Amino acid sequence: MIRVPTWLPEAAVGVVSATVLVTISAHISAGPDSRGADAVQYVLLVLAGAAIALIRRRPRTAAAIATAVLCAEVARRYPDGPVWAVGWISLAGVSWRTSRRAALAWAGIMLAALTLAAVVFGSSGLVLPLIFLGWSAAAILAGDTLRDRRERIQALRERARFLEMTQEEVALRRVAEERLRIARDLHDSVAHAMATINVQAAAAAHVIDRRPQAAGAALVAIRRASGEVLEELGAMLSVLRDGSQQADRAPAPGVGQIARLADSVAASGLAVELVVELAAESAVGGTAADVSPAVGTAAYRIVQESLTNVIRHSKAEKARVEVAAIGGSGLAIEISDPGPAGTVAGFSSTGVGISGMRERVTSTGGVFHAGHTAQGGFLVRARWEARS
Repeated sequence: MIRVPTWLPEAAVGVVSATVLVTISAHISAGPDSRGADAVQYVLLVLAGAAIALIRRRPRTAAAIATAVLCAEVARRYPDGPVWAVGWISLAGVSWRTSRRAALAWAGIMLAALTLAAVVFGSSGLVLPLIFLGWSAAAILAGDTLRDRRERIQALRERARFLEMTQEEVALRRVAEERLRIARDLHDSVAHAMATINVQAAAAAHVIDRRPQAAGAALVAIRRASGEVLEELGAMLSVLRDGSQQADRAPAPGVGQIARLADSVAASGLAVELVVELAAESAVGGTAADVSPAVGTAAYRIVQESLTNVIRHSKAEKARVEVAAIGGSGLAIEISDPGPAGTVAGFSSTGVGISGMRERVTSTGGVFHAGHTAQGGFLVRARWEARS
């Protein structure tokens, strides 16, 4: 593809303008106090065409050339013609490409020069500079209009560019948030499954010679835990590989799956006491259907992470999970174990356990608390108030 030089259209405008000026001026008859067209006037008209070509890139230079050409026209007493329009056009160009102050300054310079030329070379030419004054004001106002329009267009372009950048930043932030959510889900699922598998594998290795049946039950629990996490990972990865797939290919767990989660944890050897108050006739008022999906998923993950930490880091043999609806669409969960007290690495403020749970709760509008109890155990509590 052939690229046209940026100066070529302006040069074409200058050539056309000079041709029009020369053609029209050549047909203007000389008066009793003026001379006819000659070679000098044709040179001046070509310079006037060049001034028009320079208006966009060098408006001040164009105004200077136009001033010199008009002064020469007055000095040589050529008849009035279209060359005077070049002066007004150059002033409009200065106002368009620079500022009104610069245009007014050049109008003053041009008027002073024309007046001086009229006085020096003949008083009969003094009327034209006076007429030129009114046309100069009109030219400056026209340039102001063009400049305001250009500034508005530039402002609209800047705004569009800013909105585009903002949309890109929002999209990147959403991608980062989605990656963080996926990382949390993977951490919760894999950590829970691996903790269960680790406990069951240790139990199976310990009793495989003396109690084969117990070892078999442990292996069944291992198979169940690994199958569940592989199923969840497979559904999640299938969505990540194909962006056209809908999110329902990998349904997010909610409050209704907490009972199943407690059963799977109980199969690993940790006794889980589950207390659920989500029935419609419950004193707290509310049902599982009233809880939003985002809050339900967060509650499930909090219970999952908390029970996983009990298995991995606590010597407790049992845990208690309480789930209750509050105020219709609100929800409160509490996970506790009796201890004994000790270092709970999963709840370290520098790890992903406690911080991940806190971020899950706060990002869905809840309040989170985690810490050791006076009896030596550990307590995790999350609460989401009902929304009107």
